[in-house]
Amino acid sequence: MRTDTGRNGMDRDTVGLGSAGPGPTGPDDTGLVGRAHEKRLITELLAVLPRDGRVLRVRGAAGTGRSAVVRFAAAAAGRRGIRVLSTAWASAERTLPYAALHGLLRPELARLGELPAPERAVLDAAFGGGPATPDPAGTAAAALRLLAGAPEPVLLCVDDLDRLDSASRDTLNALARLCGDTHVGMIVAERTSPGTPSAPSDPFTATLEGLPVPEARILLHRAGRAVGYTEEQLVLAVAGGNPLALTELSLGAGPLGDTAGFGMLPATARLAETHAEDLKGLSAPARGVLLVAALSASPLARDVLAASTLLLGSADAARAGLAEITGHGLLTETKAVAREQGTCGTAGAVATEESSVCFPQPLLRSAVLRLEPAARRMAAHAVLGQCVTSPPHAAWHTARCAAAPDEELARRLEALADGPRSGTGVLTALAALEDAARLSPDPELRAGRLLRAAELACDHGLVEQALRHARRIDPAELGMFGRALLLWVHELLPGNSVVGRARIVELCEAARAVAAQDAVLARKLLYAAARRCWWQQAGPAERRAVRRTFEDLWSGPRDARDLAVVALTDPFATHRPAQPHPASALSEGEEQALLGQIAHLATDLDRAAAHFERAEAALRAGGRYGRLPYVLVPRAMGQVWLGARWRTARALAEEGRTIADRTGQPDWVARATVTLGILDALQGHHERALERAAAVEEASLRLGQNRQLSLAALVRALTASGTGRYAEAYARLRSLFAEPSASTSASTSAPTPTPYAYEEFWALAFLAEAAPSAGEAAGARAVVGYIAALTEKGRAPLLERILAYADAVLAPDEEAEVRYRRVLEPGVEAWPLLHGMAQFGYGAWLRRRRRVTASREPLATAESVFRALGARSRAEQAASELRATGQTTAGHPAGAAGRAGADDVSQVLSPQQLTIARLAARGLTNRAIGERLRLSPRTVASHLYQIFPKLDVTSRAQLAARIGAD
Repeated sequence: MRTDTGRNGMDRDTVGLGSAGPGPTGPDDTGLVGRAHEKRLITELLAVLPRDGRVLRVRGAAGTGRSAVVRFAAAAAGRRGIRVLSTAWASAERTLPYAALHGLLRPELARLGELPAPERAVLDAAFGGGPATPDPAGTAAAALRLLAGAPEPVLLCVDDLDRLDSASRDTLNALARLCGDTHVGMIVAERTSPGTPSAPSDPFTATLEGLPVPEARILLHRAGRAVGYTEEQLVLAVAGGNPLALTELSLGAGPLGDTAGFGMLPATARLAETHAEDLKGLSAPARGVLLVAALSASPLARDVLAASTLLLGSADAARAGLAEITGHGLLTETKAVAREQGTCGTAGAVATEESSVCFPQPLLRSAVLRLEPAARRMAAHAVLGQCVTSPPHAAWHTARCAAAPDEELARRLEALADGPRSGTGVLTALAALEDAARLSPDPELRAGRLLRAAELACDHGLVEQALRHARRIDPAELGMFGRALLLWVHELLPGNSVVGRARIVELCEAARAVAAQDAVLARKLLYAAARRCWWQQAGPAERRAVRRTFEDLWSGPRDARDLAVVALTDPFATHRPAQPHPASALSEGEEQALLGQIAHLATDLDRAAAHFERAEAALRAGGRYGRLPYVLVPRAMGQVWLGARWRTARALAEEGRTIADRTGQPDWVARATVTLGILDALQGHHERALERAAAVEEASLRLGQNRQLSLAALVRALTASGTGRYAEAYARLRSLFAEPSASTSASTSAPTPTPYAYEEFWALAFLAEAAPSAGEAAGARAVVGYIAALTEKGRAPLLERILAYADAVLAPDEEAEVRYRRVLEPGVEAWPLLHGMAQFGYGAWLRRRRRVTASREPLATAESVFRALGARSRAEQAASELRATGQTTAGHPAGAAGRAGADDVSQVLSPQQLTIARLAARGLTNRAIGERLRLSPRTVASHLYQIFPKLDVTSRAQLAARIGAD
């Protein structure tokens, strides 16, 4: 690559540099993210450059990445062997005529003597060697003559054309008009200011807009300033795709600052400096009005004008300043009809026309505040506090410049945190609570406001902000209520799970203590206690303590949180939960999430899925990302049974794990990981499944949560059954059930684990599936009877079918067909995994009964269902059974014996012998083959005794070489 850079090198707008994985919307080797249209134009420019001096103009607002596009062009030209000359703006040279042009041509000035005398004289005069300054047109012609003498094509890269010295700017514009039919090309980047009209349609003009969200996310990840998931979402919302903002903005670790009043993030010095050019030349009144408009939490023009009048001391100056900044396009004014109630005894409503102001470039608003000194901002806050008509917003401005405690002002300010909020509105609420706490004279009120801010931050996934608020609280200053509130907030913060089960009783006592004063807080505390019971698989004493406290405090109608307490502490009582009483304290997203949780624990996955979908939509709309894992991960687990394709389940689990990891929720990280492990085991990715199980077991010990161990055991059991180790699978699955084994007498049985419905119901179908091959049918029947008795009062539809399936698999041969037909009644298709398992079990049973023709349809259905799900090993197992009937399968035609060199094997072996031969060639033992095909090891040995001489082999190694290890 050959590149010559002028003295002004392009280093101001360094947007899009760095490294990340390549991809269709990812960066190229120069670090430019996206910009496919601009890249195509550059490619076309460089392709024709040896014969056509084309000019490409790149226009864009501040921070849109013009310099990055120019750098991309320079790098691409260098790779083609094109000579690159560059120039850009330097503040110290802006008043020096032809300074930028000199920087551009400096590498070529050594050839100045080759020019004819007139052109040489023009350039000497332009660069200070002559008595007069030449005109731009003559200078452009001389410069082109110099460049045309170069032996190779030349690309001129001009950045910041609009900010260059005027002589260089005019010359370069003239040069652009002259370079056709030469081997000199140009790429010229210039900035568009607010209010600049759109460029006319020109195929060689590219106007840069904000990046689309996928590309914006790539650039944001590479910048690495936004450290959490929610912070990334906030930056994406505020930046609006602006590349510079994406690389500069962050939430930070300190107070949120002035910009939080209108839901923005504070500008960095670099971001502010990029917008400073837009403010040059404004009059003092215009700067004052612009500052007031930028600070104002109210968009009403009358509020901005009233405050500006107080700040400037003149209504005329305020109006003139507003007109000036709107004329420059920095601010726009719109009018809308508002209706106000009649006053002074008049009836009805009065229609009025209300004007509002807004910033066409929202980032300019934050930049204005960064460029103004603190004293000016305080003065503007003071006048806004007097003029803003909305009391909460007026309180916000007054609080920004209040130094002494003021409880009345703090109460008014809290109203900002009470209103509806979405997107970046959480910033306003958090900042309002911060200031309210700062103004609180009473320590307990101050702590209560900080704890409320911490709770809000946790809800939105802002872990660092939550911890910052919680650390500012001195527990010694708190009374009984404050300590209870602190206990609740601690339940939300990362790292609280290791406290242990002793916290359950503490939470119950705190709920009793505050129930009369704050029933909502008491309910939250009891819910936290119930969650601990569930996550830590607490014993009967702890669960009874929670239920007793709950029943002592509330005997009336129960809301969704109350029913969740019951579901978490007594799961077998929730199969037909009562309709919850509406609770005003619960948002729609929270209520739907709780209802989904209740249905999920009762294995009513269809009802749970509907609630979780509504909860997810509401939580996303409200920016409550900290709550999303609560619905995404259970949805993923439900989709294992409900989904016809497991791609959805995997995507939900992956997103849930990512959000949980980046919002400080290790318990949900583990839960999502174990869900992925279940999917891996069912899809035949056994090594990866075992790795996930090990990671979850380690996390469970670290977190002090036994809950995850049950599902980790399920992953290991599914891996064992997927590889034909049914005895191991049965033993692992049996350990999940609380009922003592049938062979153990009541007098000698040890205390059993606490029963929890969810994992037991999940494991029941797989326990029944593994039991016959493991020789444990009798023990499995006892477990099925135990679960049936526990749920006799009511069962969810899925659990009803799981019990029917288990009953069919474990039934004596003479009763099995009737029971299989019962489980395969219409409706089973709603649960594809169970449908496939039932069809496979029925088909295998029919084949063992030598009803070969009848077995083909259920086996083919099972294979089709498993392949659609992505359950590879189960599909292959169904295919093996189907081939044993002589039926052609999609994956293995009946006339094919395996891989190359074995075309004649199917001619000498029966379908069942061919299946056994394939499994033996893969290295499976006789026992493993028998477990997979529901045959005894002795029967398998007998078949192999006949197979070896037919194929003229004497060992399994020779067998594998003969037919291939399928």
